[in-house]
Amino acid sequence: MKIILASQSPRRKELLKLMGIKKFEIIVSNVTETMDNDLDIFDKVKKLAYQKAKSVFDITQEDRIIIGSDTIVEKDRILYGKPKNEEDAKIMLNKFKNSKVNVITGIAVLIEEKGKISRSIDFDCSEVYIKDMSEKEIQNWIDTGEALDKAGAFAIQGRFCVYIEKINGNYDSIVGLPTAKLYDMIKNYI
Repeated sequence: MKIILASQSPRRKELLKLMGIKKFEIIVSNVTETMDNDLDIFDKVKKLAYQKAKSVFDITQEDRIIIGSDTIVEKDRILYGKPKNEEDAKIMLNKFKNSKVNVITGIAVLIEEKGKISRSIDFDCSEVYIKDMSEKEIQNWIDTGEALDKAGAFAIQGRFCVYIEKINGNYDSIVGLPTAKLYDMIKNYI
């Protein structure tokens, strides 16, 4: 069965490979990421993941598995997606330093097999404890250019790892794809 990842994220692509899924396509969803304020945090991220999967599902045919995912960061009931610019990234990181944030990743899988369509939608939430950071350290991280394409302006993998004190939860979910949950959703098809 054809597997399609509805994401341009190189991290999600790598996580699929680590799961042993060697053959898959990437079709980037055309969804505008907007938050529905009537939903709680977890339903918001699940809805975004579903919208991404559904937009790709609607433009593809035949038997297939479509995987959509979305990650947001939450602190003090405020949601943070990707920063708009370097100043926005700096503001986020100053709020996050020396504290705990929640990283919430939604996962949606749409499967069509022999005309039968099924869907699975879930989320995973992990705690990330970020060390204190000086203004210079924040600026050095922003200067790498990596902060701008990450929810919350940080990444647990790569250079930012030196600022992660500890995590409580699933590492892969923090990176951007809850692999354990995804495996359970698709294991009968792979």
